[in-house]
Amino acid sequence: MIRSATAKPMDLGSIDSDLRSMGGLGTSKNKPAGIGGEGNSQFLELLKEGIADVNKGMRESDKASMDLATGKSSNIHQTMLSVTKAELGFNMMVQLRNKAIEAYQDVMRMQV
Repeated sequence: MIRSATAKPMDLGSIDSDLRSMGGLGTSKNKPAGIGGEGNSQFLELLKEGIADVNKGMRESDKASMDLATGKSSNIHQTMLSVTKAELGFNMMVQLRNKAIEAYQDVMRMQV
């Protein structure tokens, strides 16, 4: 499936602020020991890198699709591989997001 070339790239700043608003991510002086430490910032960096990789794949897929549509390229196999790779990466990222939200909601429902 070929995606539209007008799809907006993901904004890492808004994703970062969304993750921080969920709580437990980032650093703060008011948090108890073990929360918001080095491990969380490493996780956040890995998450940002993964999102950037998926975004890069989506842009490459859009470029390959446009090149094929405009006649700049005639290699449909490479285009379809690029589109499929981008689609799989995006689907995996959506599933990771869904699992993270589900885990967050489970923690919020716990009685203390």
